[in-house]
Amino acid sequence: MVMYKREEPFRFQFQNPIPGTFKLLSINGVSGQSKAGSVQVLDVSPNGLKFKSTLDLPIERTKFLMEVSFLLNDELVRVLGEPKWKKREGTSFVYGFVGIDDEETKKEIIERLKQYAKKISTDLKNKNK
Repeated sequence: MVMYKREEPFRFQFQNPIPGTFKLLSINGVSGQSKAGSVQVLDVSPNGLKFKSTLDLPIERTKFLMEVSFLLNDELVRVLGEPKWKKREGTSFVYGFVGIDDEETKKEIIERLKQYAKKISTDLKNKNK
């Protein structure tokens, strides 16, 4: 198993995981689409994300192209990419997911995260009044 330690502009870790879904779009280069599976998105960066799932994907010997989708600020975010590492955590698995280099998606993620962080900050200020 290869663990990636990427240098990134920022990585936003959610206090509470965000529910999402994933679809397998290709396995070892063979196209096809799976049913949606559920994930919990743990953190997001412009280059990818970390998610938890009960599904044990054999990423050590198989190349998967996936789409991970989740709501951020009531707007759907879709990230195409592939899982690069996984680790077992209890009965689930945590995956490091690297997005395909797509400048438009990166910009969208940065903008959504800025809005999300601003909303959280505003909510906290209002709660503490």
